[in-house]
Amino acid sequence: MVSLRLTIALLLALFTALAHGEISARLSSNSIEELESVRLVIRAHNTRESESLNLAGLQENFHIMGNNTSTQYQYINGRAQSWVDYQITLQPKKVGALTIPPIRIGNLATKTLILEVRPLAASTRQQIDELVFYQQQFSSSKAYVQSQILMQRQLFYSNGVQLYGGQPGAPNIENAAVITLGENQATTVQRNGRTYGVVTQNYAIFPEASGALTIPAVEMTASVRMLNNGRVSRKGVRVATELKTIMVMPIPNNYPKNSPWLPATDVLMSQAFEPKLMQNTVDVGDTLTQVVKITVESNTGSIVPPLSSALPENTFREYPEPAELIDSTQGINVVGQRIERRNLMPLTPGTLTLPSIEVVWWDTNTNEVKRSTLDATSFKAQGESINQRTTAAEESAQGNTSLFAGGEKTNEQPAVEELDIEIPIAASQRLQWAFAAIAFVIGLIAVFHAFKRTLTNQSWALRRARKTLLHRIEAADAQGIQQSLRQYLQVRYALLPDKALETWISEQPEARRFVRLLALWRYSEEPATDVPEDLMKLAQQLFHSQAAAPNKANSGMSLPALYPSI
Repeated sequence: MVSLRLTIALLLALFTALAHGEISARLSSNSIEELESVRLVIRAHNTRESESLNLAGLQENFHIMGNNTSTQYQYINGRAQSWVDYQITLQPKKVGALTIPPIRIGNLATKTLILEVRPLAASTRQQIDELVFYQQQFSSSKAYVQSQILMQRQLFYSNGVQLYGGQPGAPNIENAAVITLGENQATTVQRNGRTYGVVTQNYAIFPEASGALTIPAVEMTASVRMLNNGRVSRKGVRVATELKTIMVMPIPNNYPKNSPWLPATDVLMSQAFEPKLMQNTVDVGDTLTQVVKITVESNTGSIVPPLSSALPENTFREYPEPAELIDSTQGINVVGQRIERRNLMPLTPGTLTLPSIEVVWWDTNTNEVKRSTLDATSFKAQGESINQRTTAAEESAQGNTSLFAGGEKTNEQPAVEELDIEIPIAASQRLQWAFAAIAFVIGLIAVFHAFKRTLTNQSWALRRARKTLLHRIEAADAQGIQQSLRQYLQVRYALLPDKALETWISEQPEARRFVRLLALWRYSEEPATDVPEDLMKLAQQLFHSQAAAPNKANSGMSLPALYPSI
Protein backbone atom coordinates (compact mmCIF):
# COMPACT_ATOMS: atom_id res chain seq x y z
CA MET A 1 0.00 0.00 0.00
CA VAL A 2 2.84 2.36 0.87
CA SER A 3 4.59 1.60 -2.41
CA LEU A 4 1.37 2.27 -4.37
CA ARG A 5 0.93 5.66 -2.72
CA LEU A 6 4.52 6.64 -3.45
CA THR A 7 4.11 5.61 -7.08
CA ILE A 8 0.93 7.69 -7.48
CA ALA A 9 2.60 10.73 -5.88
CA LEU A 10 5.57 10.49 -8.22
CA LEU A 11 3.31 10.21 -11.26
CA LEU A 12 1.31 13.28 -10.15
CA ALA A 13 4.50 15.28 -9.59
CA LEU A 14 5.80 14.28 -13.05
CA PHE A 15 2.46 15.24 -14.68
CA THR A 16 2.50 18.63 -12.93
CA ALA A 17 6.06 19.32 -14.04
CA LEU A 18 5.15 18.47 -17.64
CA ALA A 19 2.04 20.63 -17.54
CA HIS A 20 3.96 23.56 -16.06
CA GLY A 21 6.29 23.48 -19.04
CA GLU A 22 3.56 24.61 -21.46
CA ILE A 23 3.44 28.22 -22.75
CA SER A 24 1.55 29.69 -25.67
CA ALA A 25 1.48 33.03 -27.50
CA ARG A 26 -1.05 34.66 -29.81
CA LEU A 27 -1.79 38.07 -31.38
CA SER A 28 -5.11 39.86 -31.16
CA SER A 29 -4.81 40.36 -34.93
CA ASN A 30 -2.38 39.12 -37.54
CA SER A 31 -2.79 42.18 -39.80
CA ILE A 32 -3.14 45.85 -38.79
CA GLU A 33 -2.62 49.35 -40.21
CA GLU A 34 0.57 51.19 -39.32
CA LEU A 35 -1.12 53.52 -36.81
CA GLU A 36 -3.02 50.77 -35.04
CA SER A 37 -1.82 48.70 -32.11
CA VAL A 38 -1.88 44.99 -31.48
CA ARG A 39 -2.02 42.95 -28.27
CA LEU A 40 0.39 40.07 -27.73
CA VAL A 41 -0.89 37.55 -25.15
CA ILE A 42 1.50 35.01 -23.65
CA ARG A 43 0.06 32.33 -21.34
CA ALA A 44 2.10 30.20 -18.95
CA HIS A 45 0.00 27.12 -17.96
CA ASN A 46 -0.23 25.38 -14.60
CA THR A 47 1.54 28.07 -12.60
CA ARG A 48 0.52 30.93 -10.37
CA GLU A 49 3.90 32.66 -10.24
CA SER A 50 4.60 35.53 -12.65
CA GLU A 51 8.05 36.50 -13.92
CA SER A 52 9.65 39.65 -15.36
CA LEU A 53 9.91 39.31 -19.13
CA ASN A 54 12.83 40.48 -21.23
CA LEU A 55 11.17 42.47 -24.05
CA ALA A 56 14.33 43.99 -25.53
CA GLY A 57 13.89 41.95 -28.71
CA LEU A 58 10.59 43.71 -29.45
CA GLN A 59 12.00 47.22 -29.42
CA GLU A 60 13.56 47.01 -32.86
CA ASN A 61 10.19 46.89 -34.64
CA PHE A 62 7.68 48.04 -32.00
CA HIS A 63 6.89 50.69 -29.43
CA ILE A 64 5.85 48.93 -26.19
CA MET A 65 2.72 50.81 -25.13
CA GLY A 66 1.78 48.65 -22.14
CA ASN A 67 2.60 45.48 -20.25
CA ASN A 68 0.08 43.85 -17.87
CA THR A 69 0.20 40.57 -15.97
CA SER A 70 -2.76 38.61 -14.53
CA THR A 71 -3.02 35.28 -12.65
CA GLN A 72 -6.04 32.92 -12.95
CA TYR A 73 -7.07 29.85 -10.94
CA GLN A 74 -10.04 27.46 -11.55
CA TYR A 75 -11.31 24.36 -9.76
CA ILE A 76 -14.07 22.56 -11.69
CA ASN A 77 -15.35 19.02 -11.04
CA GLY A 78 -12.36 18.14 -8.93
CA ARG A 79 -9.92 19.43 -11.52
CA ALA A 80 -7.67 22.41 -10.73
CA GLN A 81 -6.29 24.75 -13.40
CA SER A 82 -4.05 27.80 -13.06
CA TRP A 83 -2.18 30.07 -15.48
CA VAL A 84 -0.49 33.45 -15.84
CA ASP A 85 -1.30 35.79 -18.75
CA TYR A 86 1.15 38.42 -19.99
CA GLN A 87 -0.57 41.06 -22.16
CA ILE A 88 1.79 43.33 -24.12
CA THR A 89 0.40 46.19 -26.26
CA LEU A 90 2.57 46.93 -29.29
CA GLN A 91 2.57 49.71 -31.89
CA PRO A 92 4.62 49.08 -35.04
CA LYS A 93 7.46 51.39 -36.00
CA LYS A 94 7.27 50.58 -39.71
CA VAL A 95 5.19 48.76 -42.29
CA GLY A 96 5.67 45.29 -43.77
CA ALA A 97 5.99 41.83 -42.26
CA LEU A 98 7.35 42.39 -38.78
CA THR A 99 8.81 39.57 -36.72
CA ILE A 100 7.94 39.04 -33.07
CA PRO A 101 10.92 37.05 -31.77
CA PRO A 102 10.67 34.29 -29.13
CA ILE A 103 10.20 35.51 -25.56
CA ARG A 104 11.58 33.36 -22.77
CA ILE A 105 9.71 32.43 -19.59
CA GLY A 106 11.88 30.31 -17.36
CA ASN A 107 13.53 27.61 -19.45
CA LEU A 108 10.99 27.80 -22.30
CA ALA A 109 10.34 30.30 -25.09
CA THR A 110 7.39 31.27 -27.25
CA LYS A 111 7.25 30.59 -30.98
CA THR A 112 8.19 33.25 -33.53
CA LEU A 113 5.15 35.22 -34.75
CA ILE A 114 4.69 37.38 -37.86
CA LEU A 115 2.56 40.55 -37.91
CA GLU A 116 1.56 42.13 -41.21
CA VAL A 117 1.50 45.94 -41.00
CA ARG A 118 -0.31 47.69 -43.85
CA PRO A 119 0.61 51.25 -44.85
CA LEU A 120 -1.99 53.97 -44.53
CA ALA A 121 -3.71 55.24 -47.60
CA ALA A 122 -2.01 58.33 -49.02
CA SER A 123 -5.11 60.44 -48.32
CA THR A 124 -5.20 59.31 -44.69
CA ARG A 125 -1.51 60.00 -44.20
CA GLN A 126 -1.86 63.48 -45.68
CA GLN A 127 -4.85 64.17 -43.43
CA ILE A 128 -2.88 63.18 -40.33
CA ASP A 129 0.18 65.16 -41.39
CA GLU A 130 -2.00 68.25 -41.66
CA LEU A 131 -3.44 67.75 -38.18
CA VAL A 132 -0.21 67.47 -36.16
CA PHE A 133 3.44 67.88 -37.18
CA TYR A 134 6.87 69.17 -36.11
CA GLN A 135 8.97 71.89 -37.70
CA GLN A 136 12.66 72.33 -36.82
CA GLN A 137 15.02 75.17 -37.75
CA PHE A 138 18.76 75.74 -37.22
CA SER A 139 20.73 78.96 -37.51
CA SER A 140 23.31 77.29 -39.76
CA SER A 141 24.18 73.97 -41.35
CA LYS A 142 27.84 74.44 -40.37
CA ALA A 143 29.57 76.15 -37.46
CA TYR A 144 32.92 76.50 -35.72
CA VAL A 145 33.85 74.45 -32.69
CA GLN A 146 32.58 76.02 -29.42
CA SER A 147 30.45 78.52 -31.33
CA GLN A 148 26.70 78.89 -30.88
CA ILE A 149 24.16 77.02 -33.02
CA LEU A 150 20.57 78.15 -32.51
CA MET A 151 17.87 75.50 -32.71
CA GLN A 152 14.10 76.07 -32.74
CA ARG A 153 11.62 73.22 -32.44
CA GLN A 154 7.90 73.85 -33.06
CA LEU A 155 4.95 71.47 -32.65
CA PHE A 156 1.81 72.35 -34.64
CA TYR A 157 -1.50 70.73 -33.69
CA SER A 158 -5.04 71.53 -34.82
CA ASN A 159 -8.44 71.16 -33.16
CA GLY A 160 -9.30 67.61 -32.17
CA VAL A 161 -5.69 66.58 -31.49
CA GLN A 162 -4.89 65.31 -28.01
CA LEU A 163 -1.27 65.39 -26.85
CA TYR A 164 -0.08 62.75 -24.40
CA GLY A 165 2.74 63.41 -21.96
CA GLY A 166 4.93 66.50 -21.79
CA GLN A 167 6.99 68.02 -24.54
CA PRO A 168 10.41 66.50 -25.25
CA GLY A 169 13.19 68.35 -23.45
CA ALA A 170 16.55 69.57 -24.67
CA PRO A 171 18.20 67.20 -27.16
CA ASN A 172 20.89 64.91 -25.80
CA ILE A 173 23.80 65.52 -28.18
CA GLU A 174 27.13 63.77 -27.93
CA ASN A 175 30.16 66.10 -27.82
CA ALA A 176 28.05 69.22 -27.36
CA ALA A 177 26.64 71.39 -24.58
CA VAL A 178 22.97 72.37 -24.89
CA ILE A 179 21.42 75.39 -23.14
CA THR A 180 17.66 75.99 -23.02
CA LEU A 181 16.71 79.52 -24.05
CA GLY A 182 13.75 80.85 -22.10
CA GLU A 183 10.57 78.90 -21.42
CA ASN A 184 8.30 76.94 -23.77
CA GLN A 185 6.02 79.35 -25.61
CA ALA A 186 2.43 78.42 -26.48
CA THR A 187 0.72 80.44 -29.21
CA THR A 188 -1.90 80.03 -31.96
CA VAL A 189 -1.46 80.68 -35.68
CA GLN A 190 -3.60 80.54 -38.81
CA ARG A 191 -2.30 78.43 -41.67
CA ASN A 192 -4.14 77.31 -44.81
CA GLY A 193 -7.45 78.27 -43.26
CA ARG A 194 -6.85 76.13 -40.17
CA THR A 195 -6.14 77.21 -36.58
CA TYR A 196 -3.13 75.58 -35.00
CA GLY A 197 -1.80 75.59 -31.49
CA VAL A 198 1.98 75.97 -31.54
CA VAL A 199 4.49 74.98 -28.85
CA THR A 200 7.89 76.61 -29.48
CA GLN A 201 11.16 75.52 -27.84
CA ASN A 202 14.51 77.28 -28.34
CA TYR A 203 17.99 75.92 -27.61
CA ALA A 204 21.61 77.00 -28.00
CA ILE A 205 24.04 74.24 -28.96
CA PHE A 206 27.82 74.56 -28.43
CA PRO A 207 29.79 71.76 -30.18
CA GLU A 208 32.90 70.67 -28.31
CA ALA A 209 34.67 68.85 -31.14
CA SER A 210 35.03 69.31 -34.88
CA GLY A 211 33.45 66.91 -37.36
CA ALA A 212 29.88 65.79 -37.96
CA LEU A 213 27.48 66.77 -35.16
CA THR A 214 24.26 64.74 -35.07
CA ILE A 215 21.10 66.14 -33.47
CA PRO A 216 18.90 63.08 -32.80
CA ALA A 217 15.21 63.00 -33.56
CA VAL A 218 12.65 63.31 -30.78
CA GLU A 219 9.05 62.14 -30.78
CA MET A 220 5.84 62.37 -28.82
CA THR A 221 2.51 60.53 -28.76
CA ALA A 222 -0.79 62.09 -29.80
CA SER A 223 -4.30 61.07 -30.72
CA VAL A 224 -6.08 62.49 -33.78
CA ARG A 225 -9.79 62.57 -34.55
CA MET A 226 -10.54 61.44 -38.10
CA LEU A 227 -13.62 61.10 -40.29
CA ASN A 228 -13.72 58.02 -42.51
CA ASN A 229 -16.82 56.99 -44.49
CA GLY A 230 -19.01 59.15 -42.31
CA ARG A 231 -17.67 57.65 -39.09
CA VAL A 232 -15.55 59.52 -36.54
CA SER A 233 -12.68 57.56 -35.04
CA ARG A 234 -9.48 58.26 -33.15
CA LYS A 235 -6.08 57.05 -34.10
CA GLY A 236 -2.94 57.09 -32.00
CA VAL A 237 0.04 58.64 -33.77
CA ARG A 238 3.66 59.33 -32.96
CA VAL A 239 4.99 62.66 -34.16
CA ALA A 240 8.74 62.94 -34.65
CA THR A 241 11.35 65.45 -35.76
CA GLU A 242 13.94 64.62 -38.38
CA LEU A 243 17.52 63.74 -37.56
CA LYS A 244 19.85 66.65 -38.37
CA THR A 245 23.59 66.66 -39.09
CA ILE A 246 25.70 69.84 -38.81
CA MET A 247 29.32 70.11 -39.88
CA VAL A 248 31.57 71.55 -37.14
CA MET A 249 34.72 73.27 -38.38
CA PRO A 250 37.96 73.46 -36.37
CA ILE A 251 39.68 76.69 -35.29
CA PRO A 252 40.66 78.53 -38.51
CA ASN A 253 44.32 78.66 -39.43
CA ASN A 254 44.45 82.46 -39.53
CA TYR A 255 43.41 82.77 -35.88
CA PRO A 256 46.36 83.93 -33.70
CA LYS A 257 48.06 80.86 -32.24
CA ASN A 258 48.94 82.54 -28.93
CA SER A 259 45.38 83.78 -28.26
CA PRO A 260 42.65 81.70 -26.55
CA TRP A 261 39.87 80.68 -28.97
CA LEU A 262 36.76 82.85 -28.52
CA PRO A 263 34.00 82.61 -31.17
CA ALA A 264 31.15 85.14 -30.83
CA THR A 265 29.03 87.63 -32.75
CA ASP A 266 30.22 90.58 -30.65
CA VAL A 267 32.50 91.30 -27.69
CA LEU A 268 32.08 94.50 -25.67
CA MET A 269 34.36 95.76 -22.90
CA SER A 270 33.73 98.41 -20.27
CA GLN A 271 35.17 99.45 -16.93
CA ALA A 272 34.13 101.43 -13.88
CA PHE A 273 35.78 102.50 -10.64
CA GLU A 274 34.43 102.25 -7.11
CA PRO A 275 34.27 104.78 -5.63
CA LYS A 276 33.99 106.98 -8.70
CA LEU A 277 37.01 109.06 -9.54
CA MET A 278 36.42 112.70 -8.62
CA GLN A 279 38.15 114.94 -11.18
CA ASN A 280 40.37 111.96 -12.08
CA THR A 281 42.18 112.30 -8.75
CA VAL A 282 42.88 109.84 -5.95
CA ASP A 283 44.95 109.98 -2.76
CA VAL A 284 48.06 107.88 -2.31
CA GLY A 285 47.28 104.94 -0.01
CA ASP A 286 43.53 104.96 -0.74
CA THR A 287 41.88 101.88 -2.22
CA LEU A 288 40.31 102.10 -5.66
CA THR A 289 38.39 99.18 -7.14
CA GLN A 290 38.60 98.65 -10.89
CA VAL A 291 35.64 96.71 -12.34
CA VAL A 292 36.16 95.35 -15.87
CA LYS A 293 33.16 93.79 -17.64
CA ILE A 294 33.45 91.72 -20.83
CA THR A 295 30.12 90.97 -22.54
CA VAL A 296 30.06 88.20 -25.16
CA GLU A 297 27.17 87.85 -27.60
CA SER A 298 26.33 84.27 -28.65
CA ASN A 299 28.55 82.51 -26.11
CA THR A 300 28.96 81.93 -22.40
CA GLY A 301 31.04 83.91 -19.92
CA SER A 302 33.22 80.88 -19.19
CA ILE A 303 34.85 81.08 -22.62
CA VAL A 304 36.34 84.51 -21.91
CA PRO A 305 39.98 84.08 -20.85
CA PRO A 306 41.27 85.74 -17.65
CA LEU A 307 42.43 89.27 -18.30
CA SER A 308 46.15 89.99 -18.18
CA SER A 309 47.22 93.49 -17.24
CA ALA A 310 50.36 93.48 -15.11
CA LEU A 311 51.01 96.60 -13.03
CA PRO A 312 54.42 97.94 -11.93
CA GLU A 313 55.09 96.90 -8.34
CA ASN A 314 56.46 100.32 -7.39
CA THR A 315 53.33 102.10 -8.69
CA PHE A 316 50.39 100.05 -7.47
CA ARG A 317 49.61 97.38 -4.95
CA GLU A 318 46.74 95.21 -6.20
CA TYR A 319 44.35 92.75 -4.57
CA PRO A 320 42.40 90.84 -7.27
CA GLU A 321 39.05 89.22 -6.49
CA PRO A 322 37.63 86.00 -8.01
CA ALA A 323 36.03 86.56 -11.41
CA GLU A 324 32.22 86.53 -11.67
CA LEU A 325 30.62 84.65 -14.59
CA ILE A 326 27.04 85.47 -15.58
CA ASP A 327 25.04 83.92 -18.45
CA SER A 328 21.73 85.33 -19.70
CA THR A 329 19.56 82.69 -21.42
CA GLN A 330 16.21 84.47 -21.54
CA GLY A 331 16.70 86.09 -24.95
CA ILE A 332 17.03 84.75 -28.47
CA ASN A 333 20.63 83.69 -27.83
CA VAL A 334 23.14 83.30 -25.00
CA VAL A 335 24.82 86.43 -23.66
CA GLY A 336 27.77 85.73 -21.37
CA GLN A 337 29.65 88.08 -19.07
CA ARG A 338 32.93 87.90 -17.23
CA ILE A 339 33.36 90.51 -14.51
CA GLU A 340 36.80 91.00 -12.94
CA ARG A 341 37.45 93.22 -9.93
CA ARG A 342 40.74 94.23 -8.37
CA ASN A 343 41.44 96.60 -5.52
CA LEU A 344 44.25 99.03 -6.34
CA MET A 345 46.32 101.11 -3.94
CA PRO A 346 48.44 103.90 -5.52
CA LEU A 347 51.91 103.99 -3.96
CA THR A 348 53.40 107.14 -5.51
CA PRO A 349 52.02 110.60 -6.37
CA GLY A 350 51.80 111.92 -9.92
CA THR A 351 50.14 110.69 -13.09
CA LEU A 352 49.52 106.95 -12.90
CA THR A 353 48.38 104.80 -15.84
CA LEU A 354 46.49 101.53 -15.96
CA PRO A 355 47.56 99.77 -19.19
CA SER A 356 45.10 98.93 -21.95
CA ILE A 357 43.42 95.51 -22.11
CA GLU A 358 42.80 93.59 -25.35
CA VAL A 359 40.63 90.54 -26.10
CA VAL A 360 41.08 88.68 -29.41
CA TRP A 361 37.97 86.93 -30.79
CA TRP A 362 36.51 85.38 -33.94
CA ASP A 363 33.45 87.01 -35.51
CA THR A 364 31.21 84.13 -36.59
CA ASN A 365 29.10 86.47 -38.75
CA THR A 366 31.94 87.80 -40.89
CA ASN A 367 34.42 84.92 -40.33
CA GLU A 368 37.35 87.16 -39.42
CA VAL A 369 39.62 87.93 -36.46
CA LYS A 370 38.61 90.93 -34.39
CA ARG A 371 40.00 92.66 -31.32
CA SER A 372 38.14 94.47 -28.57
CA THR A 373 40.24 96.92 -26.59
CA LEU A 374 39.83 98.77 -23.33
CA ASP A 375 41.91 101.94 -23.55
CA ALA A 376 44.56 102.79 -20.99
CA THR A 377 43.31 104.90 -18.08
CA SER A 378 45.34 107.71 -16.49
CA PHE A 379 44.62 109.61 -13.29
CA LYS A 380 46.49 111.69 -10.77
CA ALA A 381 47.53 110.51 -7.33
CA GLN A 382 48.24 113.10 -4.68
CA GLY A 383 50.02 112.84 -1.34
CA GLU A 384 53.30 111.49 -0.02
CA SER A 385 54.86 108.46 -1.65
CA ILE A 386 54.47 105.27 0.38
CA ASN A 387 57.69 103.96 -1.17
CA GLN A 388 59.63 107.02 0.09
CA ARG A 389 58.27 106.61 3.59
CA THR A 390 59.32 102.96 3.61
CA THR A 391 62.78 103.83 2.24
CA ALA A 392 63.27 106.55 4.85
CA ALA A 393 62.38 104.14 7.63
CA GLU A 394 64.83 101.59 6.27
CA GLU A 395 67.62 104.18 5.98
CA SER A 396 66.96 105.33 9.53
CA ALA A 397 67.25 101.77 10.78
CA GLN A 398 70.45 101.27 8.78
CA GLY A 399 71.91 104.53 10.16
CA ASN A 400 71.28 103.38 13.71
CA THR A 401 72.80 99.98 13.17
CA SER A 402 75.93 101.52 11.62
CA LEU A 403 76.93 102.67 15.11
CA PHE A 404 77.77 99.12 16.04
CA ALA A 405 78.52 97.69 12.59
CA GLY A 406 81.76 99.56 11.90
CA GLY A 407 80.14 102.38 9.91
CA GLU A 408 81.21 106.00 9.73
CA LYS A 409 81.47 107.97 12.95
CA THR A 410 78.67 110.39 13.82
CA ASN A 411 79.11 113.97 14.93
CA GLU A 412 78.91 112.91 18.57
CA GLN A 413 82.00 110.72 18.41
CA PRO A 414 84.59 113.54 18.34
CA ALA A 415 83.01 115.01 21.44
CA VAL A 416 83.64 111.74 23.21
CA GLU A 417 87.25 111.74 22.00
CA GLU A 418 87.81 115.37 23.13
CA LEU A 419 86.60 114.45 26.62
CA ASP A 420 88.86 111.40 26.52
CA ILE A 421 86.14 109.17 27.97
CA GLU A 422 86.79 105.45 27.74
CA ILE A 423 83.71 103.25 27.42
CA PRO A 424 84.15 99.80 28.93
CA ILE A 425 83.67 96.79 26.61
CA ALA A 426 80.58 95.62 28.51
CA ALA A 427 78.96 99.04 28.19
CA SER A 428 79.74 99.13 24.45
CA GLN A 429 78.03 95.78 23.97
CA ARG A 430 75.00 96.98 25.90
CA LEU A 431 74.83 100.01 23.63
CA GLN A 432 74.96 97.77 20.54
CA TRP A 433 72.15 95.63 21.95
CA ALA A 434 70.08 98.73 22.59
CA PHE A 435 70.47 99.92 19.02
CA ALA A 436 69.65 96.42 17.72
CA ALA A 437 66.48 96.43 19.82
CA ILE A 438 65.53 99.84 18.42
CA ALA A 439 66.01 98.58 14.85
CA PHE A 440 63.93 95.49 15.60
CA VAL A 441 61.09 97.62 17.01
CA ILE A 442 61.18 99.86 13.93
CA GLY A 443 60.90 96.77 11.72
CA LEU A 444 57.94 95.50 13.75
CA ILE A 445 56.23 98.88 13.38
CA ALA A 446 56.71 98.81 9.60
CA VAL A 447 55.28 95.28 9.39
CA PHE A 448 52.36 96.29 11.59
CA HIS A 449 51.49 99.26 9.39
CA ALA A 450 51.69 97.12 6.24
CA PHE A 451 49.39 94.52 7.81
CA LYS A 452 47.06 97.28 8.99
CA ARG A 453 46.80 98.67 5.45
CA THR A 454 46.01 95.19 4.09
CA LEU A 455 43.42 94.68 6.80
CA THR A 456 41.88 98.06 6.03
CA ASN A 457 41.68 97.29 2.30
CA GLN A 458 40.01 93.91 2.82
CA SER A 459 37.65 95.33 5.43
CA TRP A 460 36.71 98.13 3.08
CA ALA A 461 35.98 95.65 0.27
CA LEU A 462 33.73 93.63 2.58
CA ARG A 463 31.87 96.73 3.79
CA ARG A 464 31.40 97.86 0.22
CA ALA A 465 30.03 94.46 -0.86
CA ARG A 466 27.65 94.37 2.11
CA LYS A 467 26.50 97.94 1.47
CA THR A 468 25.77 97.11 -2.17
CA LEU A 469 23.80 94.02 -1.15
CA LEU A 470 21.69 95.97 1.35
CA HIS A 471 21.07 98.68 -1.24
CA ARG A 472 19.80 96.08 -3.73
CA ILE A 473 17.51 94.60 -1.07
CA GLU A 474 16.07 98.02 -0.30
CA ALA A 475 15.57 98.63 -4.04
CA ALA A 476 13.68 95.30 -4.39
CA ASP A 477 16.02 94.30 -7.24
CA ALA A 478 15.79 90.50 -7.28
CA GLN A 479 18.43 89.95 -9.94
CA GLY A 480 20.70 92.53 -8.34
CA ILE A 481 20.30 90.82 -4.94
CA GLN A 482 21.46 87.50 -6.41
CA GLN A 483 24.52 89.07 -8.01
CA SER A 484 25.40 91.16 -4.95
CA LEU A 485 24.99 88.17 -2.64
CA ARG A 486 27.48 86.15 -4.71
CA GLN A 487 29.95 89.04 -4.62
CA TYR A 488 29.50 89.56 -0.87
CA LEU A 489 30.12 85.88 -0.12
CA GLN A 490 33.18 85.79 -2.40
CA VAL A 491 34.77 88.67 -0.51
CA ARG A 492 33.68 87.35 2.88
CA TYR A 493 35.14 83.86 2.50
CA ALA A 494 37.79 84.47 -0.20
CA LEU A 495 36.38 81.52 -2.13
CA LEU A 496 34.81 80.93 -5.53
CA PRO A 497 31.04 81.73 -5.65
CA ASP A 498 29.70 78.16 -5.39
CA LYS A 499 32.09 77.19 -2.58
CA ALA A 500 31.43 80.45 -0.74
CA LEU A 501 27.67 79.80 -0.93
CA GLU A 502 28.11 76.27 0.46
CA THR A 503 30.22 77.61 3.33
CA TRP A 504 27.64 80.29 4.15
CA ILE A 505 24.77 77.78 4.15
CA SER A 506 26.73 75.41 6.40
CA GLU A 507 27.35 78.24 8.91
CA GLN A 508 23.96 79.99 8.88
CA PRO A 509 20.87 77.77 9.44
CA GLU A 510 18.55 80.25 7.71
CA ALA A 511 20.82 80.85 4.70
CA ARG A 512 19.38 77.95 2.69
CA ARG A 513 15.84 79.25 3.24
CA PHE A 514 16.93 82.74 2.19
CA VAL A 515 18.40 81.39 -1.08
CA ARG A 516 15.25 79.35 -1.78
CA LEU A 517 12.85 82.26 -1.11
CA LEU A 518 15.00 84.56 -3.23
CA ALA A 519 14.88 82.10 -6.15
CA LEU A 520 11.09 81.72 -5.85
CA TRP A 521 10.68 85.49 -5.91
CA ARG A 522 13.25 86.00 -8.67
CA TYR A 523 11.74 83.47 -11.09
CA SER A 524 8.04 83.84 -10.31
CA GLU A 525 5.82 84.65 -13.28
CA GLU A 526 4.60 87.91 -11.72
CA PRO A 527 7.27 89.13 -9.28
CA ALA A 528 6.10 91.55 -6.64
CA THR A 529 7.32 95.14 -6.66
CA ASP A 530 8.38 94.83 -3.01
CA VAL A 531 10.60 92.30 -1.28
CA PRO A 532 8.42 89.52 0.22
CA GLU A 533 7.96 89.90 3.97
CA ASP A 534 9.57 86.53 4.83
CA LEU A 535 12.57 87.34 2.64
CA MET A 536 12.98 90.79 4.21
CA LYS A 537 12.91 89.33 7.74
CA LEU A 538 15.61 86.83 6.83
CA ALA A 539 17.70 89.58 5.25
CA GLN A 540 17.51 91.63 8.44
CA GLN A 541 18.48 88.57 10.47
CA LEU A 542 21.40 87.57 8.24
CA PHE A 543 22.86 90.92 7.21
CA HIS A 544 21.89 93.41 9.94
CA SER A 545 23.26 91.45 12.90
CA GLN A 546 26.44 89.83 14.11
CA ALA A 547 25.24 86.65 12.41
CA ALA A 548 26.58 88.13 9.20
CA ALA A 549 30.14 87.84 10.51
CA PRO A 550 32.11 84.87 9.19
CA ASN A 551 32.64 81.91 11.46
CA LYS A 552 36.40 81.69 11.65
CA ALA A 553 36.40 78.49 13.64
CA ASN A 554 34.64 76.60 10.88
CA SER A 555 36.51 78.04 7.93
CA GLY A 556 39.73 76.14 8.53
CA MET A 557 41.64 78.91 6.81
CA SER A 558 43.67 81.92 7.88
CA LEU A 559 42.38 84.20 5.12
CA PRO A 560 38.91 84.90 6.60
CA ALA A 561 40.65 86.49 9.59
CA LEU A 562 41.37 89.46 7.28
CA TYR A 563 37.64 90.12 7.10
CA PRO A 564 36.44 91.45 10.49
CA SER A 565 32.86 91.60 11.70
CA ILE A 566 30.94 94.52 10.24
